[in-house]
Amino acid sequence: MKRLTILLISMLLVMMYVPSHSKAAEGKAAFIREDGLWLKDGDVERRLVEGKKLTHPKFSSDAMYISYLVGEGGTKELWVYNRVTRLKRKVFTGEVLMPRWSPEGQKLAWKSGKVLNVIDVSKPTATFENVILGAGNYSWTPDSKGFVVSSSANLQPDGWTSVQIFLVPADAKGDLKKVKKITTLPPMSEFFFAIGTTTFKWGMKNKVFAFVACPTASLSADSNTLMVVSKNGSTTKIIGNMLNNPNWFHWSPNTERLAYIKGIGRLVSENKRLTIWDSRSGKEVDLGFQGYADGDFTWRNNREIIVSRQIEWGWEVPVEKRSKPFLALVDTTTRNAKRLTWPEVGARDEFPKTLPNQEVVWVRSFENSTQSKVMKKSNPASKETVWIDKLARPSEEYYGWPSVLDVYQVK
Repeated sequence: MKRLTILLISMLLVMMYVPSHSKAAEGKAAFIREDGLWLKDGDVERRLVEGKKLTHPKFSSDAMYISYLVGEGGTKELWVYNRVTRLKRKVFTGEVLMPRWSPEGQKLAWKSGKVLNVIDVSKPTATFENVILGAGNYSWTPDSKGFVVSSSANLQPDGWTSVQIFLVPADAKGDLKKVKKITTLPPMSEFFFAIGTTTFKWGMKNKVFAFVACPTASLSADSNTLMVVSKNGSTTKIIGNMLNNPNWFHWSPNTERLAYIKGIGRLVSENKRLTIWDSRSGKEVDLGFQGYADGDFTWRNNREIIVSRQIEWGWEVPVEKRSKPFLALVDTTTRNAKRLTWPEVGARDEFPKTLPNQEVVWVRSFENSTQSKVMKKSNPASKETVWIDKLARPSEEYYGWPSVLDVYQVK
């Protein structure tokens, strides 16, 4: 009888959790305030975890779990919060890099040093396992059965070794016999140089993945190479040059077109143009606007892109006269653009994200303030509203807004 009662309660909890389509369409966000980890679900928000020094919230693919980090410096704690039971669980303590959820199921991966680890949090008694050593960057495969993993190049007396990309099963447990090489990137030359990669993003119905190949830190600040490699490694394409920013390249919803912010130079305020590479024709389309520099962007649908855009400026422009970014709606078919937001003086609009019903949210930050806002527009013609107030500013600029905000994208 006791077991039956527990079973019925468990079933009720699951039924309560499963959202309706209208509920899912309202949008969810996990975010950090100065007093802890919070959840925004539609128009309702609540604090999930109280505390300071919390960063990097991230939804699992089904939104049942939220992972987050606690602590500062090289040693951190990796935790997961269960939205159904409202219980939290510490899964690792040490160096935690690149925590990423599987596209399916409830598996969480992360790096510690060059060791790739994984844990299935749906199993209460499960502990983490080492997947493979020597990992550079990585991403889950679309079926959640493994990872695409890059190596880091090494400097030898005759120059740098080439970066290699591998397919590694999630259950490899360090067994090198289970690892399959996908491809080797070109060797160092006057036209190409890479010692590592960014994360990998799957496109073209999961037949290829895109990534940025990065040289040494000083060179990477000015120029990196956007590439596309086929799943079996038979095809490698160099698409263009851009900065080392994983938020600056995204496949369209139908995955046939790859948009990215093209341009070299470490200043984000000049020579940065929204560009599309069409996988069917192999041609590029420049969607930039003369005199403006582009940055963070999101596909609103298969045709429209919302991009953070600002009037170009260089080092010679005084700080007080440098423009701040706003949002613009770009039609990729007609190539027309329309301004969407007019932030107040000293404010900047960036990090746009598309909700399931094509509503758009973005971060509005302010000079000389430790708090920001997440704004929302139901459609391009609607009035903007404040969706989340008092969002914490990233404590580590390198990680940017993903370190304090994750907007749930329906899988």
